[in-house]
Amino acid sequence: MLTVIFGHAAVYNQEIFFKASLIAVYEFHMPFFFVMAGFLLNFDKWGGRDNFRPFVTKIFWRLIVPYYLAEILWYPIWFFAGHVMGHTAYIRNPALSPEDAFWGIFVGNGNLLALVPLWFLPALFISEIIFVVLWNRLNKFGSEIFVLAVVFCSCFDFNIKPSADILFGIDIALVAQIFLLAGVLIRKYNVLEKITLRRAIILLNVFALIFLLNGKISMFVRDYGDLFFLCAGGISGTLLVMKLSVLAAKVRGKIFALIEDCGRQSLFVMTLHLPVAFVIYDIASTKFNLPVETVRTLPEIIFLIILFGTLIPLWIAKRFGKLPVLKYFCA
Repeated sequence: MLTVIFGHAAVYNQEIFFKASLIAVYEFHMPFFFVMAGFLLNFDKWGGRDNFRPFVTKIFWRLIVPYYLAEILWYPIWFFAGHVMGHTAYIRNPALSPEDAFWGIFVGNGNLLALVPLWFLPALFISEIIFVVLWNRLNKFGSEIFVLAVVFCSCFDFNIKPSADILFGIDIALVAQIFLLAGVLIRKYNVLEKITLRRAIILLNVFALIFLLNGKISMFVRDYGDLFFLCAGGISGTLLVMKLSVLAAKVRGKIFALIEDCGRQSLFVMTLHLPVAFVIYDIASTKFNLPVETVRTLPEIIFLIILFGTLIPLWIAKRFGKLPVLKYFCA
């Protein structure tokens, strides 16, 4: 989640450090979420025809309801602040008209959203449904058939490259099948426990090689680069972060506790960090009399967004997380 905030905050800065960091972050930060979805998927509980409807209901309330609540609540703020009052700091995409943004809420595609990061929620919802359907239908014929079907879905959609405004990012959900499968296999074969220092160094070298060869990828805009590199970079980067998290959990301390809270409240942080960034852009632009385009590139502003984009949602979640609307976002 912290890498997501960094990616959104630093995207405008063209300095070599930020450009290189963005390539590294984008190589794995969205694949990470799909891998974790597979890692945490409990087929003993949710697999099978009888459990399918309860499963869909569960993830609908955890993903789609917060998505619609956030987009519908943010839309009037985005419209009045950005388009009526002229505070351009609130407009991430100047080419997006109010009409298209309103329609985008129901299409569920990031290119048409006022609150862009939430494109991930419908895509994750669809990806999990597809994955469980494939499991229910095909795993009974053998796990090999299921694995082949998952790989076929990812390869097929990767090669046809459908329209960028497809409903609920179904195309992204298909490409992501390979990452959900990776998460299931990582858990099934206890991969994290088998990552020694030597193997971690190998993973790091693989990730560095992909960093050099594949360039910046972005699942949001369907810019995947090479499919093999996409998978290798996403999975190697994810494994490294997961292993670091396991090691950090043994050390504990206040810093790790804060990071742990960020993970626990990741849905709320994902929802709120960009509005926090817009407020910071607006205040800084007004105070220093600078164009918003300039403010967005300042390293100091990037740091403030990472800091307050994390701390403010966590504080709100702790103090008000049980309120009627916030309870859908807060753990």
